[in-house]
Amino acid sequence: MRLHAPTHFKLAEKKHSFSDSRRCSSEGKISFSGLVKKTMVMCLTVGAATGAAAQTSTPTSTPTGTLFSLTPYIWLPTINSKINYPVSSLPNGGAGGPSGQAPDGSVDSEIGPNDYLSKLNFALMLNGEVRHGPWSATFDYIGVKATGLGSMVHSFKPLGLPNIPVSNSLNTSTTSTLKTTLWTLTGGYELIGNERMRLDGFAGARFGNLNSTVDWNLSAQITLPNRDRVFARQGSASASRNFADGIVGVRGSYRLGEQWSIPYYVDVGGGASQTTWQAMLGASYRFSWGDVIVAYRHLSMRNDENSALTQFELSGPLVGATFRF
Repeated sequence: MRLHAPTHFKLAEKKHSFSDSRRCSSEGKISFSGLVKKTMVMCLTVGAATGAAAQTSTPTSTPTGTLFSLTPYIWLPTINSKINYPVSSLPNGGAGGPSGQAPDGSVDSEIGPNDYLSKLNFALMLNGEVRHGPWSATFDYIGVKATGLGSMVHSFKPLGLPNIPVSNSLNTSTTSTLKTTLWTLTGGYELIGNERMRLDGFAGARFGNLNSTVDWNLSAQITLPNRDRVFARQGSASASRNFADGIVGVRGSYRLGEQWSIPYYVDVGGGASQTTWQAMLGASYRFSWGDVIVAYRHLSMRNDENSALTQFELSGPLVGATFRF
């Protein structure tokens, strides 16, 4: 997954623009929550389905000929993100210094399935695999767009100060917007293949675009411990980033019987993201036409503390169906 993000923030009655170059300028208003939610939902759904398909599409023993599988799936993750912002009520847009200085703090927000399911404008998650002997190639696509998502601001962290929690009772009408496109492409080779177990090693890339906006509305502003700055009662933060990360990992399945198996997937990497990793573990049941999988998946991307989008994580259940041909 790749991230690139000019970010816009609106704090109190001011509007500020923030980018990875750390330049801040006054503008209008932006929303971050909706964007993050959509992106999260998209990423989770597609990634989960893809990983599941790649691991359950073929028998554990090495097949002959060329085999194809396609797995549409649904991933319902909880989305956690951390976005940097300039603190309001100070000169220079609240950045505490001249334009170009690092951001003064970060906002930690969370969006759950109940917040975004009814707000989706678009969602597509699809995974595919091609196998020829011990060799394999896979793709995983996640596309999500959601607006007007209900979300929560859990905490904010001023630069140089401890993390400050925000009570749920202070969140009144915080919303988010989310747009995400995520691709994962891999090439692999079978390391273990028998009637009971299959294990593939692989390398590839995760890339795409993440856009998220959060508009928060609290019942009261929060004064910082040094009392010369505040976290505004109302504000907006936005991040947009293109990213491309190299990844390596293992995937496969362990057969419990004729129909039941345990698919698994793990990858780690980096590039545009400082670190990224993904893991999936599930249960699969085989029918004559293909497989049905239920699993739990986690995807994490972390960036430099001075980046507009510092952290983006998706965790939740997924359900998919693999069709083989």
